[in-house]
Amino acid sequence: MLAGLAAAVVHLSGQLIAPPRPRISESARPTIGLTFRAEGGALIVERAAGPSHDAGVRAGDRIVAVDDVRSPTEDQLVARVRSAGEGGSIRMELRRGRPPAGETTLLADVKVVVRPVSPADAGLPYEDVTFRNAEGLILRGWYVPPGAKGIARAPAIAWGHGNAADRRHWYPVAPAVHEAGIAQLLFDFTGRGDSDGDVITLGAHEAADLRSALDALAARSDVDPLRLAVGGRSMGGAAAILEAADDARVKAVVLDSPYADLAEVVAHVMRSSHVPPALLAPLLLDVAGWRASYDPGSVRPIAAMPRVRAPVLLFQGDADRVVPFDNATRLSAAARTKVTLVTLSGLDHNTPRPDDYPGRVASFLAQALGN
Repeated sequence: MLAGLAAAVVHLSGQLIAPPRPRISESARPTIGLTFRAEGGALIVERAAGPSHDAGVRAGDRIVAVDDVRSPTEDQLVARVRSAGEGGSIRMELRRGRPPAGETTLLADVKVVVRPVSPADAGLPYEDVTFRNAEGLILRGWYVPPGAKGIARAPAIAWGHGNAADRRHWYPVAPAVHEAGIAQLLFDFTGRGDSDGDVITLGAHEAADLRSALDALAARSDVDPLRLAVGGRSMGGAAAILEAADDARVKAVVLDSPYADLAEVVAHVMRSSHVPPALLAPLLLDVAGWRASYDPGSVRPIAAMPRVRAPVLLFQGDADRVVPFDNATRLSAAARTKVTLVTLSGLDHNTPRPDDYPGRVASFLAQALGN
């Protein structure tokens, strides 16, 4: 029995410190550089980059047909791109303008390319960047410069992702934040994505990674070092609170479903999985902390929240089964700064965020950072 318990603890601690690890370097897939939304039974182009832009597709165009499929659904368009593969092409029929007099029909032969995910897919300029954290490990990410605002030095934000994610976690907000004139660093934490390291610490060392990311931003000639922000989701949100509490450079904080106390959320997840936490949770955290060289008891954003001086935008799903909603209300109550709590109605921890989410983030940052 003891041997079985020990094996279970080792296995579960491995899930805490080394969950599945997606990597940008392994994300190659067929693409035409198109983002779109479904509206009124039609697909409306939101951004056309790379092959789509080269073929003449533009934002606002309505997709009427793809090859021989009229009024294609999102799934049908994606399937056509995948089946065409590298070097293939799809023919798109589009409508531009407003009927009746102003509408134009266009035909576009769009080439399909196979490449890893990047901000270029959304038509954004970017650089692949590397920087070192306090332990000398190399962290890798994307630097997205600010959209043109006519100023020499722009505000900037460093984004922190969740435990089983990578720099793509905040990718959906990058276009709106770019257009707001704010520079961005989307990077992989230590032990995540394509960065160095093998383990995570669920907020402890990740807070230091965010500080190194801010150092990298502050050193850039196009960034104003006096107008910096941090953002984080889940584990990244916990790290963002811990970093903002101790770094006066942080002038704005964006959070999505951060936990108030690591030990509490681990116990909650265990109870939800019908595993009694009373005995196993402390042992599990001790083993995870020993394996990853950190103190899990130190990951208490609720204790750090009163030291955060910057305004906070906090999103939380009210159907979150990983981080219960009361984590958000407790963090808000503990704060001594302005916290704007946005309830994501009906949304779970990893549910896609609503359409107005990127705009709310961009507006908050522009106001908080004086842009």
